[in-house]
Amino acid sequence: MALLKCGWLWRQSSILRRWKRNWFVLWADGSLVYYQDDTGREMDGRINIRSNCRDVRTGRECRDIQPPEGKTRECLLCVVQRAGPKTMLCAESEDDAL
Repeated sequence: MALLKCGWLWRQSSILRRWKRNWFVLWADGSLVYYQDDTGREMDGRINIRSNCRDVRTGRECRDIQPPEGKTRECLLCVVQRAGPKTMLCAESEDDAL
């Protein structure tokens, strides 16, 4: 399976709404997998973008999300899943978010 993109993103927890930095990998099959660190040994979660993603909102479309300290709203991403919660993400920069 081919790797399309990887890098650090901030992910907001669903319960306490705290931001945590995770290593994300986007695979060619549409899997967005996130790990505790860049070794990829301990998977924290997986989102199947092709089958489970209803929408991806960016920047100002993420009205109900406060970015982590030191980040701008343009760095935000919100992955809306078909069945289940939204996954709130924040890139290191606006270019990374794109």
